[in-house]
Amino acid sequence: MVAMGDPYKNYQRTQVETADQAQLLLMLYSGALKFLRLARRAIDENNIEETNRQLGRAQDILCELMGSLNPDLPEISGRLFQLYEYMHYQLVQANVKKDLAIIEEVEKMLNSLLEAWQAAINEQKAVNQAGTGKTSTDQKG
Repeated sequence: MVAMGDPYKNYQRTQVETADQAQLLLMLYSGALKFLRLARRAIDENNIEETNRQLGRAQDILCELMGSLNPDLPEISGRLFQLYEYMHYQLVQANVKKDLAIIEEVEKMLNSLLEAWQAAINEQKAVNQAGTGKTSTDQKG
């Protein structure tokens, strides 16, 4: 007999397993931002253990982003790698110092990247739709 487990975790797992690369990228950015918000709250509450845990989760996402860069695009990948590496370093410093300003700096950078990727993905979808002659209302049926 297979245990059902936590329905929310099952939903999350299914969402990740069925996402395309663009969706996964946006999910990673969103996850990192969520963990940084939780880390800021933990600092406000003087909860050192939770601060460390949440910053560690955001750092793990940055490592995942660094590891998933496309080597076939060395210029872009190299620049993104440097940016992710800088943010990772800053989060280590934020964790050591419990510094909200550093966390906010990384949040701004991640938000900018998230917005840029969302715009690029939306633009690509529009190009793809134009190429097929479909509009967004045509996609429903």
